[in-house]
Amino acid sequence: MAILTIRIDLPPKGELEASGDGSLPTDAQMAEETRARQNFLDIVSPFFESLPKRPSRRSGNVLRVELLGGDVSSQLNHYLVLVSVDIGEPPIAQELAKLLPEGSKVSLVGAYESLQTWPETPPA
Repeated sequence: MAILTIRIDLPPKGELEASGDGSLPTDAQMAEETRARQNFLDIVSPFFESLPKRPSRRSGNVLRVELLGGDVSSQLNHYLVLVSVDIGEPPIAQELAKLLPEGSKVSLVGAYESLQTWPETPPA
């Protein structure tokens, strides 16, 4: 099993993202950033949810999708997507790029396999 890592950088929407300074955000600024994040989730969630439901193929079958997002007020427009596939590299990054607003950057960081996890899971 491979894990595709995809990076997504959306154009800054709010004042915090545009300035890069999220040290003392106001309630209005945080609400603006939260709305922008929710708009993003509204766009990508149906797409990501559909990936594991696609009909089986010889390769590139998606087993699981995990979306990670920045947790600093001025970084809410940066994301990583971890896509577990059986084998191969389906063109998910290219499909995703078509859904996102102009100016968005979507790049496949690479395909990786798990070597070890901590804490180690005890045998069943």
